[in-house]
Amino acid sequence: MKIPRIPIKGSRGRGAKGGFADAVRDKAGPAGMYVNILGKEATSLVGRRRTDRKGPSDAAIPSPASLPPVERRIRIAATDDAAFRSVVAAREGEYAHGGYLHAVTFPIAMELMSKKSFPLRLLGLIHLENSVTQHRPVTLDTTVKVRVRVKEFGSHRRGTTVRILAEIWDSSGELAYTDESLYLSKQASGGAEKSDRATASGNSARDHRPDPRVGLTLIGQWRLPSTTGRAYAKVSGDANPIHLSNASAKLFGMKGAIAHGMYCASRALSQVTSDPSAPCEWTVEFGAPVQLPSTVSIWRDLSSESSGTRTLLRGVGPKKRKNFEFSWQSAGTSG
Repeated sequence: MKIPRIPIKGSRGRGAKGGFADAVRDKAGPAGMYVNILGKEATSLVGRRRTDRKGPSDAAIPSPASLPPVERRIRIAATDDAAFRSVVAAREGEYAHGGYLHAVTFPIAMELMSKKSFPLRLLGLIHLENSVTQHRPVTLDTTVKVRVRVKEFGSHRRGTTVRILAEIWDSSGELAYTDESLYLSKQASGGAEKSDRATASGNSARDHRPDPRVGLTLIGQWRLPSTTGRAYAKVSGDANPIHLSNASAKLFGMKGAIAHGMYCASRALSQVTSDPSAPCEWTVEFGAPVQLPSTVSIWRDLSSESSGTRTLLRGVGPKKRKNFEFSWQSAGTSG
C-alpha cells in the first residue's frame, strides 16, 4: 500500500444522506482517512530517525487486545451498491454485494491502522489475502454497525504481518458479514542477513515458478483499460494513487498503475455466483500486481467442482504470472 496525497474527485459516492457519501465526510471517509495516514507517517518517520530504522522488534509489537477496536454506523445506500456493481460486472440485486461490504469496512480499517498506537507503518503495506464469510444478506438502504479490530500479528520471512478483522451487524442486530484482511509490513527485525536470505529465496522461487494454468480450464478474459483503477476508486472510496494513473503510481515507486486487488476479488465473486450477496464463504490470495491496461485470463478448476461444493478461479497475466486465486463456496457446504 502506498499513501495517497489526495482522494480523487468523485470519491464521495452517490448515496442519499446518511449513506456512504456521509461516511466520507467524517474521519472514517477517504479525505479524513488519508489525512490521518499521512499524519501517522510523518510521526513514524521522525521516530524512526531517532531510534531503529530497521522496523519494530518483537518487543515493540503490542498485544492485539491492547489496541481498541473502531466502531461506526454506516448506511448501505442502494445507489452506491448499484454503482459498485456496475464497475465489477455484477447485475443489480436486492441486497448489498459482498465486495461492496468490504469497501464499506475499508476506511474504518484504515482509521484503526492510522492510530499512533498501531505499531506498523502504512507506507509500503502489502495486502496479501482476504477471507470472507457472508452470514446473511445485508438489505440495501439500511443502517449497519461496523466493528474493526486487530486480530493478530504474525511473523513472515519478509517482515511482520497483521490480520485485521472487520464485522458487520445488520439492522436487526444479527452478525451478517466477517472479513479478515492479511497485510504484510516489510519492517523486518532481522537485519540485512535475513533480508539477503529472503531475496535469494524469492529469486529462486521466481526461477522455478510453476505454471498456474496447469489443471485448469480457460473460461474467459478480462480486458482492463487504464481507467479501471479510477473507476473502482470512485465506487469503493479507495483512492490510493498507485491505482489511479501511471504518473501517480510512479511517484510511489511503481512501474505504472495497477488494479486494486479487491476489484479483482469482487469481480471474481460476481463471476462465480449469480447472487454475490447470498450467504457464502470466499477467500482471495493476491500474487503479481495487475498492470493497467492489461488482459487477465481467467482459469477455472472444473475438477474441484464435481462435488458441487467449491469454485476456484485464477487470474493469470502476461508471462504466466498468477495475479490472484479466488475460492468460493456456498454456505452450508464443505469441501
